[in-house]
Amino acid sequence: MDYLNFNIKSKKPVDVVLLGDIHLGSHNCNEALFDKTIQSIKKNKDTRVILMGDLIEFNQKYSNTAGVYEQTLNPNAQISSIIKKLTPIKKQILFSHNGNHEHRSEKHCGIQIGSLIANALGVPFVKNMALTDIKVNSVSYRFFTWHGAGASQSTAGRIKILQRQAETFVADLYAMGHVHELASAALPRREVVKGKFKDIFNQYILTGGYLNWDDSYCEEFGYKMVKTGSPKITLNNKEKELSVDLNYACSNV
Repeated sequence: MDYLNFNIKSKKPVDVVLLGDIHLGSHNCNEALFDKTIQSIKKNKDTRVILMGDLIEFNQKYSNTAGVYEQTLNPNAQISSIIKKLTPIKKQILFSHNGNHEHRSEKHCGIQIGSLIANALGVPFVKNMALTDIKVNSVSYRFFTWHGAGASQSTAGRIKILQRQAETFVADLYAMGHVHELASAALPRREVVKGKFKDIFNQYILTGGYLNWDDSYCEEFGYKMVKTGSPKITLNNKEKELSVDLNYACSNV
């Protein structure tokens, strides 16, 4: 696990976009939506970004599907292309998670593609999980982020995978990619602060993705359609309050 911390001075609330599961190089990648998301981030220089992994497809002969024959770019071109697309916003990226698709290169070739991409962008590389403190002026927030794992087909089941991490790691927000769904849940807990009850709502976020459903393995295996895109987290710069926008950059399916 990695620990990172960032201090941000701002006269207004700070937006953090959780951007991942792009799968650039897949024939199902919604590249137009991804490009639109990049442009939205680029327009607001105060926006920060956390890369959630699976930035490229990197299918190969060891993969379980026929994707190695369906890729629109070979792996080398995928790496070059994702670096080129992310370069305009590289100063806004806080760090980059490894994804299971990038991990394939380490497993079979001994090359850590996720690290190579992060190094090219000049941002920290997180191999697995991360706890991150983000201080906006004098207001502190803690994020738990992870590319993710698991294969539940229900939103509740996917949130449950993430919620289990709250049993081990204390944070204000828990975020996971991997499952390609764009969803959130605010689950409360009650504490006693200075002799009074205080209800605290932890945010659990599934960070979406950029794979179209039609003509995909999701259609083949009967997985449900989901909204594609990325969520935006807004951190209040004056008091501790965060909000989640699932419509920041998205399409219906």
